Amino acid sequence: MSPFKVIIAGGGPVGLTAAHALSQAGIDFLLLEGHHQVMASVGSNLVLNPQGLRALSQLGLLDALCAVSDRLLPTRRIDHNARDIGTMHIFPIIQQQFGLGSCVISRHDLLKVLYEALPADARAKILTSKKVATVTSLADGVEVVCQDGTSYTGSIVIGADGVHSMVRKSMRQLALAAGSSELNDEKPYLTTYRCLWLRFPKSLVPELEPGYTAEAHGVNASSQLFLGQETGVVAIYERLAQPTSERLARTELDADAMAARWEHMALIPGGSLTMKRAYQNKIETGVVSLEEGVVQHWSWNGRIALVGDAAHKYTPSTGAGCNTGIVDIVSLANELVAAITNARNSADDLDASPTQAALAEAFDNYQHARYDNVVDGCNISSRATALSTWGSGILKLVDRYVMSIPAVQRKIMAAGAGSVAKMPVFSFIPAEERFVGTVAWQTPMPQHLAMA
Repeated sequence: MSPFKVIIAGGGPVGLTAAHALSQAGIDFLLLEGHHQVMASVGSNLVLNPQGLRALSQLGLLDALCAVSDRLLPTRRIDHNARDIGTMHIFPIIQQQFGLGSCVISRHDLLKVLYEALPADARAKILTSKKVATVTSLADGVEVVCQDGTSYTGSIVIGADGVHSMVRKSMRQLALAAGSSELNDEKPYLTTYRCLWLRFPKSLVPELEPGYTAEAHGVNASSQLFLGQETGVVAIYERLAQPTSERLARTELDADAMAARWEHMALIPGGSLTMKRAYQNKIETGVVSLEEGVVQHWSWNGRIALVGDAAHKYTPSTGAGCNTGIVDIVSLANELVAAITNARNSADDLDASPTQAALAEAFDNYQHARYDNVVDGCNISSRATALSTWGSGILKLVDRYVMSIPAVQRKIMAAGAGSVAKMPVFSFIPAEERFVGTVAWQTPMPQHLAMA
């Protein structure tokens, strides 16, 4: 039997987190990334919350991340005409609860920190320009074929290849061929909104400090703005005429047209920065569809496991998506380490690998541990977007007159704190606890290795 080896499909934040976890666990891996370089400047900014930051802290990355991110301040909320609808103090409450608040970081900077912190031998296991085409299940593992015709074999494949995951597609094809009842929908996500995002120079708003956050709410569209040291990012979430499970056509993702529709929208209190002004000064921009949903089955036959956007997709309103994928890796890595340790102990052989049945059980345990929390998070994000886009008269009233009440905000955050406190930690990486607040974590950082 070949030594145990994991193939990771996708070199985004979740895939690179998997590379860190496997490297520290001593598990061999190969990462296949579709872009020409790992640190491609694609995508908007990301929010890291305590769940994601705590996991990345355990990997030794917290200080490097803090150096290139900005702590988020209270969120100033206005309507489309710059009228004040109250401030949300969610981020300060999070900092009080867990000892460190949420921060905003560019996707490029997050990828740079994750990649450069890997040991040289781990970086050598990352291959670029390797877009996955198919995954085939073998008697003792998997074969991954890339669009350039190259192929790679391993014991299992982790699909961290995003919302349009080819690993998930192959998983469904394998289930169909086997006549399995564990069959995911061909199009598991529903799109109700599209998003226009753009980056602009912070010099447009020199009076505002890094970490400044603002939102504009109103009928059918809302915006979120985050300021960093040199640039700011704004995203507009626009409700579609009808929800769809189909991929949006290129004509439906026209940045100029969407910017023109909302050029009047004020982005900060006072209205000195409008969508029109921000778009005229854009550094980069893009339009994406905002898929939502949770895939029913996250693994196949002890050979394939899905993580991150390949398994579940949120709207960006709560900033939870990337963090949820990072926590997926924590849970999945723990199950893999446990399965490998059990196999080695049972065989009294340090090179023994888990059986296919043991891996299937590990994958089932991973999904069971994560599923309910992920469904809840998806629903919360969906409600937040519906609230900010005033999806009904009741939602408009709640958003304008209820959400800004401090007592309501404290109650909402207190209700959600228990779920956050349950987040797992890597069982095999000893670390000090750097997040101490009024809410205690239910799983402490390990002080010894769980794997021989």
